[in-house]
Amino acid sequence: MLIGGAVLERKIYLKKMELGQALRMYLNRLKETGFFEPKTEKVKVSEAIDRVLARAVFALRSVPHYSSAAVDGIAVRSSETVQASKHAPKRLDKGHFVIVNTGQPMPKDFDAVIMIEDVHFLEDGSVEIFEPVPAFHNVRTIGEDAVEYDMLFCRYHRLAPQDLALLLAAGVFEVEVLKNLECAVVPTGDEIVDPSSELKEGFIPETNSVLVRTFLEKLGATVRVLDPVGDDPAKLVSTLQRLLPAHDLVLFIGGSSAGQKDFVYRTLEKFGEIVAHGLSIRPGKPTVLAIVEKKPVIGLPGFPASCFTVLERVVKPVVEAWYHQSEPDEDLLQAECATRVYSSVGDDEFVRVVLAKVKDRYVCVPLKRGAATMSSLTKMDGVLVAPRGQEVIDEGERIRVQLTSSRQRIDETVLFVGSNDPLIDRLSDLLIERGVRLSVVNVGSLGGVKAIAKSHAHFAGVHLFDSESETYNVPFLRRMLGRFVVVKFARRLQGLVVQKGNPKSIRTLQDLVRKDVRFVNRQKASGTRILLDYYLSKLGIEPHQINGYENEELTHISVALRVKRNLADAGLAVAYVAQLMDLDFVPLCWEEYDLLILPEFLNDERFQTIFDVMTSSDFRNVVFQCSGYDISDLGKIIREDEPK
Repeated sequence: MLIGGAVLERKIYLKKMELGQALRMYLNRLKETGFFEPKTEKVKVSEAIDRVLARAVFALRSVPHYSSAAVDGIAVRSSETVQASKHAPKRLDKGHFVIVNTGQPMPKDFDAVIMIEDVHFLEDGSVEIFEPVPAFHNVRTIGEDAVEYDMLFCRYHRLAPQDLALLLAAGVFEVEVLKNLECAVVPTGDEIVDPSSELKEGFIPETNSVLVRTFLEKLGATVRVLDPVGDDPAKLVSTLQRLLPAHDLVLFIGGSSAGQKDFVYRTLEKFGEIVAHGLSIRPGKPTVLAIVEKKPVIGLPGFPASCFTVLERVVKPVVEAWYHQSEPDEDLLQAECATRVYSSVGDDEFVRVVLAKVKDRYVCVPLKRGAATMSSLTKMDGVLVAPRGQEVIDEGERIRVQLTSSRQRIDETVLFVGSNDPLIDRLSDLLIERGVRLSVVNVGSLGGVKAIAKSHAHFAGVHLFDSESETYNVPFLRRMLGRFVVVKFARRLQGLVVQKGNPKSIRTLQDLVRKDVRFVNRQKASGTRILLDYYLSKLGIEPHQINGYENEELTHISVALRVKRNLADAGLAVAYVAQLMDLDFVPLCWEEYDLLILPEFLNDERFQTIFDVMTSSDFRNVVFQCSGYDISDLGKIIREDEPK
């Protein structure tokens, strides 16, 4: 046989390899050619199902964009429900309550809802209530699901139906995605025929192309199947040359072995680089892994079982590398619950969780709960079922979790539990590029320390102010842990976020006691709350003197949103969120936000990756665009062992 004047001779498997070695070499060579460099396009969100994001996406508006009633009932002023009890019901006259339905905007000056079944309507039009309610009780507050400027998804996230709904709700109507992998599938062999034709002895129905096409389409690729090509080297050459300019991946079915009529590997050897010819697996040995014109060309075995094995073990990783992700597998695993979970006694409850492997066991952390919450659907790794009759799942209890992510994805996840800072989200986006998935759960500084103490996280963000020494973190950690490792992250400017133009002339913390000033606070156990309480104590200000001290938010950006939407006049937060929200900012102090590391995690290669990324020029460039940060000590490590 001749191709371009060269004589084709029968060969054996000259590059036969162990599967793992062959796949690693193949993926590395493709990476070196630039094959996996992202190729992108913009699409409408409504048409982006199963597409993979090429860059991070941020909310353009808050979800929900107004505060609404979460139940049918009456809207009330929480301050007017004080002292109500079953033994001494409190009467509310007309004008002091408004009947509302689920989803209805909250009436002006009303901040809580009492369920209709808990209200006694009197004949004169007034009502009786039987217990006090706190502010925002049964209210779905603005930004509860997502806050304007929140990062909704990192790059390389594959968009699910619930993701599209969240994007549209957040005002995002177009996204930049990776171009779909364009694949060509070429059945080969003189003996293969259409399955619907009359079969004669010596002929085989061609069914592999359906197997290959549907397998690739399920992975998100666009597939074109050609008519079979006979055992003719010249036709194989012309077919390959015709397909390569318009396709990213070419798959030949059959002709990949070492027989006299197996011409695929000879053609690929002539026009490209053969990385492997023959794999040490059964079934699937007769496989060719080649690169032609910087694109993967794979010769698949002709036997269906062998073909499927190579699709699963070789082709799938190539396609996943194109899209920079792995497909989830359904599974169950035993996990240790990182927090106490309260559930309904009368119903089975499905609690969405994130999962990670910390040290030698799996840990799950519950996400936001609620029928209207979409964001937890997009972040979850699994679902735990709290069965009816079980009111509490205790912290540390081992439970079964139904997986929605693959075990590999979970095993590779790094779990961050602790204080909120916007830079952690930006860091997580950069880490995705290096193959590290960071799962972030905001529970406050003390919650982060507790998680590390119980080995329920890999690392935590902390900014704990010690009033005695007037320093951060180390005195607290000495008292709470004894043995710890801290990596310096950033000094950040804390202060009062106020409305644009500062219309109420809020200049100091003393202004918070004014009756015309509404305050929004951070949650208990957060470092910001501890910092506020310290300064209030120094000034002799009691919490009850501040209008809104009991109103809590979990993140800095949520505090800023309350101020921006005129639901509060001031809140304590970092300067960067004022920049994001175009608000004014009254500086209070610089504080130290550090990373508390699980000691055993120091020896994990993922820690080195995180350390390399956060000290890189790429991350520094991100920080320099954010006001109110000083990273001059970034990367310094403080270790302290228990005293001997």
